[in-house]
Amino acid sequence: MPIHSLFKNLSRDQRRVALVIVLNLAIVIIESTVGVISGSLALLSDAWHNLSDVLALIITVIALGLGARAASSTMTYGYVRSEMMATFINAGFLSLLMIWVAVEAVNRLLHPMPVDGWLTMVTAGVALIVNTASAIILGGHAHTHTQHDEEEHHHDLNVRAAFWHMASDAILSLAVVLGGAAMIVWGIPWIDSLLSLVFAAVILIASGKLISQSFSSLMDRTDPKILAKFSAIITDHPSVLDIHDVHLIRPSSREHYFSAHIVLEECLSLAEVERIIESLRHDLSHAGATHILLQPETKKYAGNNNAHCNGHTEHHHGHAE
Repeated sequence: MPIHSLFKNLSRDQRRVALVIVLNLAIVIIESTVGVISGSLALLSDAWHNLSDVLALIITVIALGLGARAASSTMTYGYVRSEMMATFINAGFLSLLMIWVAVEAVNRLLHPMPVDGWLTMVTAGVALIVNTASAIILGGHAHTHTQHDEEEHHHDLNVRAAFWHMASDAILSLAVVLGGAAMIVWGIPWIDSLLSLVFAAVILIASGKLISQSFSSLMDRTDPKILAKFSAIITDHPSVLDIHDVHLIRPSSREHYFSAHIVLEECLSLAEVERIIESLRHDLSHAGATHILLQPETKKYAGNNNAHCNGHTEHHHGHAE
């Protein structure tokens, strides 16, 4: 299939990100090649960081496509966890690369090697231009939409995250340009190794946060503050007597899945129960919950052993089946 036909089948967001992928893939190839020729470890580390961003951008394109796919009988939640799974793998891969860069940088500090400052500076300058252009391509997207549906808003957030990746890459490329200039002016090759150490430390910290966040999401770790906020919305409702079996998961950076069993008076009609649930769903969605499941119950289930709300449990007689 011709390239132009392939691009035509992509959404506007996907085309923007695809263009940035092509630009940054070229930078990865150029920086890697020149990094080996010039002996610049800073160029190599910047190239590998750009490679990780290319992988992240590819995932962004895939996520934009998967997000438009409806759930099926075999994938009842769709592919909502693909973002966090890919983030965990990419961040782990990048961390290993940066550990190697740090070890090599220390070795070069102890045993200095000649570095071609001009090649380093010019190549990093090209990378700076491309990364800046990539950030502009993605950043210009932020205010082009008016009021679209919630799915389009989620796409905006996805592309905005890619924008910040490109902006940070531009800053790193600028640092390599300045390092190359310093090597030319003062003739001190260890600046390249020092920059590589700084890059490795900064990227390792960022990757560590991504690994922690994605692992927590994959393991369904709950944010206590958000859980308390959602629980308070329910318990503050005058018709709710108690709640239990409260669960909150964050399968992606844009989703909060919340479920709870709510105890109501037995004398309520089905229509009244529906109105209560609709009211709670409205308030929870405005508080940030994107998928809500509420199970109404009578006092028979109050005081369940798993009941909790804002750090305390109301004790009632009865038991859960």
